[in-house]
Amino acid sequence: MSEHIKIDEIKKFLEEKIQELKREKEVLELILSLLESGMIGPHSPIKAEPRPGEKIVPLRSSDGTLLAEMYVGKTEMRIVPFVELSVDIPPFRQFFIARVLEGIKKKDMDRIERGQLDPSKAFDYEIIVDRKIIKEIKLKNIFDERRRMDIKSSIKWTLEKMFEKTKKKKSSLRS
Repeated sequence: MSEHIKIDEIKKFLEEKIQELKREKEVLELILSLLESGMIGPHSPIKAEPRPGEKIVPLRSSDGTLLAEMYVGKTEMRIVPFVELSVDIPPFRQFFIARVLEGIKKKDMDRIERGQLDPSKAFDYEIIVDRKIIKEIKLKNIFDERRRMDIKSSIKWTLEKMFEKTKKKKSSLRS
């Protein structure tokens, strides 16, 4: 009798394992098809499309290289880099995050504490990164044009400095 129970247990285990492997195979086939189509990959930027009401603003380096596109909506902005830049390249963390974005966040928190701003309208941001490479920067609750222009000039300057550093690094590796 105990041999029969063990066989039933083994059979059940094998059936479950087969189902698990079938699901894994489906996921792997989906990933493979996405890789083959070019929709995902190590160098594929996020395929950003403007949302209704968004304006596209190209951000170019002084030599004309398209660094990123900025999608500007009524209260939100999205920045999608077109060049591969690591979050570790200065001045991204030290300047753009710490001084610019966190500075805006702090100003809004101060206004909330003084009762001048509804907490639901406070500035916030999200940085989407894949293996340390910046894929997208999402900025929320940007209500005034001055703030929008400050962010635009700050990110353009930051991306250009980062791009210059990666170009110098690549050219020194070739020499």
